[in-house]
Amino acid sequence: MIEAVSLAKRLLEIPSVSRNEAVICDYLDQLLREDGGLSVTRFGNNLVVRVPGSGPGVLLAGHIDTVPGDVEVYEDDEVLRGLGAVDMKSGVAVMCDVATRGLGRNLTVVLYACEEVDASENGLRRLAAEFPALLDVDLAVVLEPSGGAVELGCQGTLRARVDLGGRRAHSARPWMGRNAISRAAALVALVDRLEPRRPVLGDVEFRESLSTVRIESFVANNVIPDSARVWLNYRFAPDLTPEMAVERLVEWLGPVLEEGDSVSIEDSVAGAPATQSGFEGLVLAAGSVRAKLGWTDVGFLATHGVSAVNFGPGDPLLAHSPVEEVGKAEIIASAEALARWLAG
Repeated sequence: MIEAVSLAKRLLEIPSVSRNEAVICDYLDQLLREDGGLSVTRFGNNLVVRVPGSGPGVLLAGHIDTVPGDVEVYEDDEVLRGLGAVDMKSGVAVMCDVATRGLGRNLTVVLYACEEVDASENGLRRLAAEFPALLDVDLAVVLEPSGGAVELGCQGTLRARVDLGGRRAHSARPWMGRNAISRAAALVALVDRLEPRRPVLGDVEFRESLSTVRIESFVANNVIPDSARVWLNYRFAPDLTPEMAVERLVEWLGPVLEEGDSVSIEDSVAGAPATQSGFEGLVLAAGSVRAKLGWTDVGFLATHGVSAVNFGPGDPLLAHSPVEEVGKAEIIASAEALARWLAG
């Protein structure tokens, strides 16, 4: 059997920034094949591991890549620290631990590349497109960091570009023009004043957010600009479709929009419903449940009709940070909770 803490430490020692997962995939491929009781198939730098067993099929999914960074690997009696410790090499280690326990459950484990980059490169999506039967399961768990709580559903997200007009003038005579940057400032102020919705869905509370993430406007240092672009990111609760979220966004921005302005949606993706059905035992084993504030591949699975939750070790607030660390006790507790649920 693979022990989760030891494996997590080893995985931290293998760099695996997105698009550079070959070495860590090699290591996991060999390690899982050595178990003998698993069927391991490799597709590029993605692994599909089949665990023979009975009962409803369960998919465990987790990515093996990390964002770029330089976090020195550190270990003491209580914690592991390093790039990807939280997001999500400790979760990958938990998956491998559970897969080799001989729980007798019909289980599929997917370890995939390129989750931290553009969705078009996401290994889980590529596998599902080429092998649709991969998602022919009853339930799924994505082992993104959740602090050891079961996180239900996920928020949808959209990125909008707002183009605002003005009138160009010499900066020595600004009253002759209309400053598009000032109009952008009014839009940002409006966004900051908005009260986010906090709907309760599936007995957990989601918290929406609308944020300004980028502004562009410039002609010359002595020119009042006649145009500005503002990019917004809207994280919306899963009771809204992307189309409904766009309608709500345009309505919010109405007070600052004028004829000639435009709102363009550059990217949008639906969230996933917050359901505990089928996961009651995991919630009981984990001891806590809450909403997922963010988007994960639980949303992708939901679009394919697969009921999924987020559950994994590590504080998500530390993901991608220079102090990315996870408690050893939390890794062990996550593995034990997942194993208890799978064993029925």
